[in-house]
Amino acid sequence: MRKTTSINYRNEDDLVGGCPLAAALSLVGGRWKILLLWYVGHGLDRYGALRRTIPSISGKMLYQQLRELEQHGLVIRVVEGRRVRYVLSGLGRSMLDPLSHLETWSRENAIGERRKAISHNEDC
Repeated sequence: MRKTTSINYRNEDDLVGGCPLAAALSLVGGRWKILLLWYVGHGLDRYGALRRTIPSISGKMLYQQLRELEQHGLVIRVVEGRRVRYVLSGLGRSMLDPLSHLETWSRENAIGERRKAISHNEDC
């Protein structure tokens, strides 16, 4: 967690306060949160399933990102006896439509292939 007294934190607060896009990105920005919202929204509701689906995320980071999504009101942690699962809140579910549009855009523009081509060219 970042220090709330840092100048970067205060600068981010100023930006978020004046820009709706910056405010939204402050909730879901980062490497994993969008993917976690997408997968939880599509039925991967258990920690282990998420960990297997995104093998490059560490256990600690997965836990931290789920907690942050929970703190921001996007994900609800449901405890059923010894089992824990995650579901999207209403706010989290409202992100699925924009994420679906982003996924369509990525497919239509072959973003994955473009990224591979760029990193292959950098290696040469």
